[in-house]
Amino acid sequence: MYEAFYGFKEKPFSMLPDPGFLYLSKKHQAALTLLEYGLLNHVGFCVISGEAGAGKTTILRALLERLEDNITVGLITNTHQSFGGLLDWVLSAFDLHRPNLTHVEMHQIFMEYLIEEYANGRTVLLIIDEAQNMKPDVLEELRMLSNVNSEKDQLMQVVLAGQPALKETLRLPDLMQFAQRIAVDYHLESLSLKETCGYIQHRLVTAGAEKDVFTPAACERIHNYSGGTPRLINLLCETVLVYGFADQQDLIDVDLVDEMVLERMKDSVVPIVNRDIAKQDNAAASKELEKDFPWIKAKDDTERVDQHEDIISPDTGLDEMQPAIKESVKPDVVAAAVMGKQEKPVEKSVVNEPSPQAAQPAVAHRDVDAATPFRKVGSERTGIVDSDDTRKQLIKFGSIAAVLAVVLIVFALLLGDEDLDATDAAKDKAVDAALQQQREKEEKKLRQLQIEAETLKKERDAAIARAEEERLAKLKAEKRAAAQTAAVEKEAAEKRRLEEKKQIEAAKQRERRAKQAEAKAREEVKRARRQAAKLEEQRRVMQIRLDEERRLKEVEEARRLELERLELQRKQIQAAEVSAEKEAMQKAADEAAKKEEAKSAECSGPAARFKAGCR
Repeated sequence: MYEAFYGFKEKPFSMLPDPGFLYLSKKHQAALTLLEYGLLNHVGFCVISGEAGAGKTTILRALLERLEDNITVGLITNTHQSFGGLLDWVLSAFDLHRPNLTHVEMHQIFMEYLIEEYANGRTVLLIIDEAQNMKPDVLEELRMLSNVNSEKDQLMQVVLAGQPALKETLRLPDLMQFAQRIAVDYHLESLSLKETCGYIQHRLVTAGAEKDVFTPAACERIHNYSGGTPRLINLLCETVLVYGFADQQDLIDVDLVDEMVLERMKDSVVPIVNRDIAKQDNAAASKELEKDFPWIKAKDDTERVDQHEDIISPDTGLDEMQPAIKESVKPDVVAAAVMGKQEKPVEKSVVNEPSPQAAQPAVAHRDVDAATPFRKVGSERTGIVDSDDTRKQLIKFGSIAAVLAVVLIVFALLLGDEDLDATDAAKDKAVDAALQQQREKEEKKLRQLQIEAETLKKERDAAIARAEEERLAKLKAEKRAAAQTAAVEKEAAEKRRLEEKKQIEAAKQRERRAKQAEAKAREEVKRARRQAAKLEEQRRVMQIRLDEERRLKEVEEARRLELERLELQRKQIQAAEVSAEKEAMQKAADEAAKKEEAKSAECSGPAARFKAGCR
């Protein structure tokens, strides 16, 4: 949307980890160098940590682009447990996964793959991003998986990248053996203010910017809001560029950054470090920052600086350009040239104050430092003089000649004026004479430079020929040595392969014995468990029987006691009945005696013989 307005070829602040936009700050360069060192030295584990958005994934992508062809890479970007176990991830990363494999089969497939790659002279590299999600038991399984190695070489190297939680996990006592195998351990800190400015300018230039888009104060404010986190810097810069495009503002200043944060991100979930920074006045700090700010140079200037950075510093300014112009055009000649016609300011300004565009060639191609006439060939430095040196000198004097041509045109215009008086004519003649003398001097210098250039060209060609001969001889020797080394390595590899095959067979046999022993042990455990269960059942039945006998005894005892109680009660009742019977009998006897006594008394009178009861 805003690319055409700001002159970009593509979006400079994409949220995707693009290694083409990698800004190698001191911290990122150190992390990338340590990773390359670890891979070169075949170390077991490398760990890169940093906060979210610090640039870990971008460094991994840049590392992948720098790897050699003899390295087989497997990349795991999601380690959540819902996606399966460790071996599932690893086999999928190397395209070895097949459905319905047991854990033992997956392990065996991967071991055979490592040995095959090593036999083919290839190194296996496993890169795990977002490794902070890995549990301690998974990390321990990864350590056990990396135990396969030859006598001298590590068959598999592992690079872990994750947030600070990964380092906290690795510090656990259970992972002490894992931590001891980590040879490279680096933590990516946030970018400093200077690095943030360099980061923003680098991405702008990479996207095709040919002029400055952010002021130093705006970059400083973005650093304060983001805390130096690259991902947050990208988000803020992307949003403020949209604001600038909406306002048709070709230069992003600190006010626009504050407006964007206060409006767009007022209630946003974006983790702004300091939302109140807009209330502060950073004018003094911004002025100090402007001194070292990495300004974006014009396209032509940038190309020259890139081509001749060993001759001209990127900070070369107009003040350093002007001495060459002033030296080539003498002050007295210029004064004489402009004295006659003060009414033509254009010509005077062309002579006295050359524009930066006209001055560029004279400065961008200064005399070559005699101490550094070298160029790079491959990775070595050779003492061959580059033809750029001669070209720079020729361009320098060509620019001087161009300035002199401008002066001559001015003088021609002055001479063409019909109203010149005799004094002006004399001055013009003096100027012509001075210019003629200057031209002769410059032509003499040019001829001398041409002779020197031819000499340098011959020396360069001879040096190139010698270097080519040496290179060819060295190449032949290297080829012979490489062939001998390859033969020796092939023989050694064959021996190692046979030895490894024996070791694998022995390992398989040991594994089979171990499996048999394990199966036997499991059977013994099952038999012991069955025996224990049987004994437990017998004990339980006996306990039930004992409990039942005890209960029956208690019931019998209760019954006996009840019978005794009932017998006692029966006896008591019988005794009571006997006693009652005796009392009744005694009472009946007493009543009978009373009746007899009453009867005898009743029948004892004279009328007894007339009573029915007495007869």
